[in-house]
Formats: sequence, C-alpha cells, structure tokens
Amino acid sequence: MRKRSNPDSEQNIKRIDTKPRAKKQTHGFQVHFVRGSSTGTRMFSDAVYGGKEQARKAARKYRREVMGDLPPRTTLSTGRKGKAPATKTAAKKSSKPAKKKR
Repeated sequence: MRKRSNPDSEQNIKRIDTKPRAKKQTHGFQVHFVRGSSTGTRMFSDAVYGGKEQARKAARKYRREVMGDLPPRTTLSTGRKGKAPATKTAAKKSSKPAKKKR
C-alpha cells in the first residue's frame, strides 16, 4: 500500500503533525537535504514561528539559502543504460544448445 502524501509537503520540506492521542504534540515543517555522505535537517515549529504559514515561510527561506550553498544532486548510475540484463547476455554467449522441454 502506497503512503498518502501530505498536501502541505513540498520538495525538501515535510509537514510534521503528530496524532492527537500522542503524549507530545509536534506541528511544523522539516527541511531535509542529502548530498553525498552529508545530511542536513532543520525543524520549523508552528509554535516558535507564530503559526503554520509563518513556519512554512521560514522553512522555504531556509531551503532557498541552503540550496545555493549545496553542490548539485547526483544520482548513482549502474553504467548499464540500454543494455540487456546480464542473465540474458550470458545465455546468448553460451556455446551449448538449449535443451527443449517436453
């Protein structure tokens, strides 16, 4: 089952709202970055910033500032673009004829 995304979340910004029955309540926006082996996370609480919209604005401002300082995001590549899976390639190179099933 796919988790339903929060409509208040954005790229690199997650909305955090604990359930009402939790002992401690947390409401705010979390800014999270991963670049290479380093990560960065910062929480913008509704209570500290004076409400949901002010916390969202502070989180967006922080994201803009940090994005300018970070190196570009890279993705891992397997180097096998456009090639057939290894199992099919190995089967074609085999010198033995394939056995027929009856």
